[in-house]
Amino acid sequence: MLQWTGKFETGDALVDDQHKTLIGYINELEGLSHTTNPTRQDVEFILNLVAFVEDYTVAHFKYEENCMLRHRCAACGRNQAAHAHFLQFFQTFKQRFTSEGCRPEILKDLHTTCSRWIADHILGIDLELKACLAADGPAATAT
Repeated sequence: MLQWTGKFETGDALVDDQHKTLIGYINELEGLSHTTNPTRQDVEFILNLVAFVEDYTVAHFKYEENCMLRHRCAACGRNQAAHAHFLQFFQTFKQRFTSEGCRPEILKDLHTTCSRWIADHILGIDLELKACLAADGPAATAT
C-alpha cells in the first residue's frame, strides 16, 4: 500500500490533493487483487474504479502539465512524456482486462504498476514543481 507523506508534496495544493485521491483509489485495488472469486459487486466496483481512474488521471495530467508550463518548470517535457507512457500502459491494461476478465493477476499487475509509477513519478518529476513555485513566490501556489 502506498502511503501519502509530506515527501510527496509539490507545493501546489490542488496537485497534492489530486495525488492523494489517486493514491487512495489505487490502494483500493490492493484488497481486490487478492480476491480469487470476485462477486458481481466486486466486478462492478472494479469497472467503476477503472473508469474513474482513467477519467481522473486524464484531468489530473492536464492540470499538472498546465501548472508546470505556467511556472516554466524544467521537468515539463519529461512530465508530458511520462504521462503519455502511463496512459498507453493504462489502455493496454484495459484491453487485457476486457479480454481476460477480472483476474487477480491482472489486478495485482495494475496495482503494482500504478503504485510504483505514482511514487516514482511524483518523487522523480513532480517534485521539481516545488522549486518553481518557490521561485515564483507565495502567490504561485494559488493558481
